[in-house]
Amino acid sequence: MLRRVFGFSIISFVALACSHDETASAHARNRPRSSENGVAPRPAVIAPAAQPYKIVPVAGGGTIAGTVDFEGTAPVAEVVRPSADQKVCGNLVVEKNVTLSGTRVGGAVVWLTDIRSGKAFPLERRFDLTNDGCTLDPFVQVISTNSTLNVGNDDRTLHTNRFINVGTGAIAAVAPFNDDGEVVPVDRLKEAAEIEVVCEQHPWTHAWIAVLDHPYYAQTAANGTFSIDGIPPGRYRVRAWHPSLGYADDSVTVGEGLQANVAFRIRRAVPAVPTPPAAESAHPAASSTPAVPILPTAPGTPITGPPPPRQRD
Repeated sequence: MLRRVFGFSIISFVALACSHDETASAHARNRPRSSENGVAPRPAVIAPAAQPYKIVPVAGGGTIAGTVDFEGTAPVAEVVRPSADQKVCGNLVVEKNVTLSGTRVGGAVVWLTDIRSGKAFPLERRFDLTNDGCTLDPFVQVISTNSTLNVGNDDRTLHTNRFINVGTGAIAAVAPFNDDGEVVPVDRLKEAAEIEVVCEQHPWTHAWIAVLDHPYYAQTAANGTFSIDGIPPGRYRVRAWHPSLGYADDSVTVGEGLQANVAFRIRRAVPAVPTPPAAESAHPAASSTPAVPILPTAPGTPITGPPPPRQRD
């Protein structure tokens, strides 16, 4: 026990001392730092709401159900040759981050983007994220604000997980490990945000967390289906997102006690950022739809992988 306490203290000190390391984030670090000693802000699919969510009685709530499909060529799983910790990580790490059943997307996050009142949160508000084989499991998940995320380590090696608020660039939390079997509870995710999780020691390692300040969300099953219930009657904007593929938006009207159906189709994003025509270069038009952050190329030795996309509807 004393060894673990002492080791935890040492790792905490190292994590703070090395917070400027260029391998800390998932994206290229040739960009200015944020004032919070994190990374530069990036476009995010989730941002804090202007008004707080209010819990109110919901009579005759309806349901939104549907599917999420992907249109385009599926990304190729990236393969990385670890430059360290091969006894734990192996000689090859395959980043299998996308689950497709035909065109159906498993693990996509679906949520109402404009709801500000409704049902109460579930009583169980504990979630898990695990370092396993020098990868993070699950790769993407959705949790509610003020929950506890139990971050665990199944690897007998050093991991330092950093939680980055994509929209602000700030470091929301740090979870250091120096042995297998350790668990670090993270309860500092108190506002709606898109969170990227990275590992200091193994920079190909990533996970993504959708933190929402309301309970109207779901994650698609392996066959791409989802359902969200207890919704007050009205018209809502709904978003489906997978960090490796992109996102799609739709709007739907929910009737009292009825089910509304929606079929999302995430289209393959165009590569890179297009160069505007010469006449528009000086004043490019602003996009009304935020871009989804690009999944990075691991700073290890990648063998193959998809071209870096810029996500869109």
